[in-house]
Amino acid sequence: MQNKIHFTHMKIFVFISQRPLGVSTYTSLTALFEANKTILGISKSTLDKWPFDSFNYITSRYIIAKTESRSTGDVRNTKL
Repeated sequence: MQNKIHFTHMKIFVFISQRPLGVSTYTSLTALFEANKTILGISKSTLDKWPFDSFNYITSRYIIAKTESRSTGDVRNTKL
């Protein structure tokens, strides 16, 4: 019998600034907020309540998205 190893994926928050174009990744929403609070113009509470599993947070200046990290094995298994 073959053992299957189950790995949990790490959630990642991606911050994309539009001008100048820049991409930063964070392992928590709190870290993203702390690093960018001077330019966000929204409260931490607003971000905490945002349904990131369904929608990205998009403004004319930046995008915040939630995704999961993918390993080489994840990519290779997807192609099968």
